[in-house]
Amino acid sequence: MIDNRETIKISIDTLGSETSIANIIKGLNTSFLRNDNYFFRLFGPKEKLNYELKKFSTLKENVEIIDCNEFVEMTDKPSEVMKTKKNSSMFKSIISILETDSKAVLSCGNTGALMAISLLNLKTLDTIKRPAIASIWPNVIGESIVLDLGANIKSDSQFLIDNAILGTSLATTLLKIKTPSVGLLNVGKEDSKGNEVLQKASHELSALDAKGLINYYGFVEGSDISNGLTNVVITDGFTGNIALKTAEGTARMIQVFLKNSLKSSLVSKLGAFLASFALSSLKDKLDPRVHNCGIFVGLNAPVIKCHGASDHIGITYAADLLYMLLNDNVNDKIKQNISKQVNS
Repeated sequence: MIDNRETIKISIDTLGSETSIANIIKGLNTSFLRNDNYFFRLFGPKEKLNYELKKFSTLKENVEIIDCNEFVEMTDKPSEVMKTKKNSSMFKSIISILETDSKAVLSCGNTGALMAISLLNLKTLDTIKRPAIASIWPNVIGESIVLDLGANIKSDSQFLIDNAILGTSLATTLLKIKTPSVGLLNVGKEDSKGNEVLQKASHELSALDAKGLINYYGFVEGSDISNGLTNVVITDGFTGNIALKTAEGTARMIQVFLKNSLKSSLVSKLGAFLASFALSSLKDKLDPRVHNCGIFVGLNAPVIKCHGASDHIGITYAADLLYMLLNDNVNDKIKQNISKQVNS
């Protein structure tokens, strides 16, 4: 674990999304108040950043501004960005990991470009073929780690094995579970279900489980994610991204239904008032703002991608997540898990 007195430095891409600089600074300040050994390198327009920082005097003493106005647009193709936008806030924030003592990156920008730039420059950890995008999902009994959510749309058994290692390491760090259970997302729990890739991955995961390297539960279905059947759920990026968008849409729909129902009559409004504490807790659990972060895991430095229209709450959540990942040395845990597998 990093010494609590040691300054933890991360780089922030402040441009290229609907998230305002005001929300970014406000969110970082909230996280800083909880983690006072944080230090932020801000990549963006110096004048605008200084204007917002005037509102937070203590935070201002713990940031460095790298002035830049070029940014990656949401419509930019990753291949073009790597050729033509090396002076962008996104590109510079990633490069800062190699050129400074920044340990991680936070961005709300173009996901594809962020992944491409990160992969090209930061590289993957040994034996990890491709990084994955992971997220913390709420369930009826707590939270679980789900990956991949869009990094690799190709279905490959080795990617799924890597995801099991990465997800296990994240769960031990973020969820504080010593031997997290891993489920492989499938169309059914029966051993005979699934295509050849899933069957091969399940067989290999079972072998790793027999050696005590992975706590493999077996196949799980989509409904098992919200039931919290396993601590980690692994899948390919194509399936995972669809599941993510479906879950986000469902959460928003429930919020709308609940809000409309509680306003439907005087009795409903009175009931809502009497149950305000419980309803507030439910709202927090369903709030997509605090579950909108994609963790790029498997790289030589953590990268977090926030939703392109995040507010200060989402930024705070993302900054807190990065702090946990760095403070608990998640990459060291991943390397240890990889070493155990290789040497088994």
